[in-house]
Amino acid sequence: MNKFKEYIKNNKKKVIITSIVIVSIILLFVFLFGVIKYLMPDTKESVYGDRCKVTQNYPVESDREDKINQFLEKDYKNIKLVKFEVKCNLIDLIVEVDDKLSFSKVKSMGKKLLTVFSEDELKYYDIQLMVRCSNDKSEDYPKIGTHHKEIDGKTNSDFIW
Repeated sequence: MNKFKEYIKNNKKKVIITSIVIVSIILLFVFLFGVIKYLMPDTKESVYGDRCKVTQNYPVESDREDKINQFLEKDYKNIKLVKFEVKCNLIDLIVEVDDKLSFSKVKSMGKKLLTVFSEDELKYYDIQLMVRCSNDKSEDYPKIGTHHKEIDGKTNSDFIW
């Protein structure tokens, strides 16, 4: 122990510089770890945060896609469902129409389409309806309509285009 104290007394500058370098390196690693943790997302957390907890108690029925297809086949022969997807609290629908179909007919279909969904689904989920055309050069399509979930007890009864 005496040799250690004697070494420190004889080499004060070296000991101080070495101590400063070691403390600086430790602080640098702590800082870099903090920056990396801030910039890199945590893979354990959902990309939606905690917004999906509301809809966990109200899942979309498994046969909802079939009901939508039946609705379209029954009343709208020239409209077909291309995609049905539920992400968190968003129901995403993509339908394809003939280029000869007027947009007013699509708007009325959208309003009637909401009757296919349950009250809980309309209350807790946003519904997005994308209408695309079989003809890529159509001037009327694509169109996107949204139906927002109930906010402060109020909900719209139709898609907003």
